[in-house]
Amino acid sequence: MSLSLIIPCLNEEESIAKTLKRAQKAFENQELEILVVDNASTDRSAEIASENGARVIREEKRGYGAAILRGLKEAKGDYLVIGDADGTYDFEDALPLIEDLKAGAEFAIGNRLTGLAEPGAMPWLHQNLGTPVLTAILNSFYGGKIKDINCGLRAISREALLKLKLRSPGMEFASEMVIHANKAQLKISERPIRYYRRAGGEAKLRTFRDGWRHLRFILLFAPFQLFVLPAFLGFLVGLFLNFSDRFGIQVLSSLVILSATQVLVFGILAKAYLWTSDAFVVDRKFGFWVEKFRLEYGIIFSFGLGLLGILFLSFWDLKNLIRGSTFLAASLQIFFSSFLLSILLFKKKNE
Repeated sequence: MSLSLIIPCLNEEESIAKTLKRAQKAFENQELEILVVDNASTDRSAEIASENGARVIREEKRGYGAAILRGLKEAKGDYLVIGDADGTYDFEDALPLIEDLKAGAEFAIGNRLTGLAEPGAMPWLHQNLGTPVLTAILNSFYGGKIKDINCGLRAISREALLKLKLRSPGMEFASEMVIHANKAQLKISERPIRYYRRAGGEAKLRTFRDGWRHLRFILLFAPFQLFVLPAFLGFLVGLFLNFSDRFGIQVLSSLVILSATQVLVFGILAKAYLWTSDAFVVDRKFGFWVEKFRLEYGIIFSFGLGLLGILFLSFWDLKNLIRGSTFLAASLQIFFSSFLLSILLFKKKNE
């Protein structure tokens, strides 16, 4: 089986030659093509890479993900390996990843946290807080078991790649690829690897900016955790507050319940959008139920809430006025949101 090694490169003239020699030595018994994706470098990185036997592709759009996406598009191998140009990875550690693919895995990734890391290779904040926390959040949201989602040494089969819809141009690409693999239910393997200090040049990773980009991406495509769970918590708090005899607490209860209703609606609409668009993160169980939704159901439910609100208002005491107003406001939210949900589902149903 042929192998393509994809190396994104931005101003790595101090390390690219050593990186390529390491790769050539590691894969000397493989049918190999090496693609260096020059991400609009302003130094001699591209020239040095070409002199050392790599096929150099220039990608003008800056970004770690943009460079890898271009490399994946241009690669010709049956197995695709991704590694950095800064000398932090030993490509011999990719050999077990490839063996895992040959043995049936579809996506294989290294683990720097359980491997042998050179002192100073990973900043303390990255090693002990950033990567473990982001990994834990991603796994809890998307059901994964990978222990180091940010590891840059990874391999995937061409057939598995076709199941994914990778698109992120920045550092969050690393998280996106893992999320895609989990959602596509790929067979995933993880191996401990060695990790070294940079061989030279300036690090491109920015701790807080790129950490936030990873976290933002994880949250954007998890409507259940971002919207639905907080909404249910809001309903519980609102109902608890509603039993108070104090006027101010009852008003607060109404505001909490209405806010929770709106957040819940946002979550349903967000999940519906993911279902109807070409997004990769789709919830099949949600899709089954949302396909059964009809506008009339939403209208009937909203009218039911409205009638319940009118019933409370008929008692004419302050507590029931608050409760009735809450139900009426919620019925309006459901009524108009049902139309918006139907608009989102219209194209999907007609297709």
